[in-house]
Amino acid sequence: GMAYAPRQPQINVCTNQVAWKDIVEGLASLKMSANFDLLMSVYNPNRFEVDLSKGSGQFHHDGQYVGSFVIPEGVISELSISDIVVKVSFSPDKWSALSLTSEYYRGKLALTVEGHTHVKIPGLNYQFDAKFQDIEVNVNDPSLDDTHLCACPGWKKPVSIAAS
Repeated sequence: GMAYAPRQPQINVCTNQVAWKDIVEGLASLKMSANFDLLMSVYNPNRFEVDLSKGSGQFHHDGQYVGSFVIPEGVISELSISDIVVKVSFSPDKWSALSLTSEYYRGKLALTVEGHTHVKIPGLNYQFDAKFQDIEVNVNDPSLDDTHLCACPGWKKPVSIAAS
């Protein structure tokens, strides 16, 4: 038989501009922490379902820690993309919060995401830790992000709010 090497799932962050706007406005008023849900799309390139567990990660801005997230347990079907809702807790210190808000209002806010999740492939009786890093999230312009996996278009495309 042919040996089959399991491949690591691919992850995209599917961002939502409206949510970021609320968070940044909260930071600007010196409310230093926010909890919110973020959508991540996970592509499983394997011919077997994979189970994710014990996943977590961090957001950084200019190399500084600004928040963390937990990836819930989930089953990703073979050769398919699943959306998972990730619980984010955002808690920058005062200086990070100031630079985050000023970059946001200048239209230049970018964060980097890194993390890991435990991957189990029951069909192969195989497990490993999958790491992901240097995923860039362009808060002001999500079209710059790698969102080719993001399924729901409402998250993928920038939402423009008409000025009244």
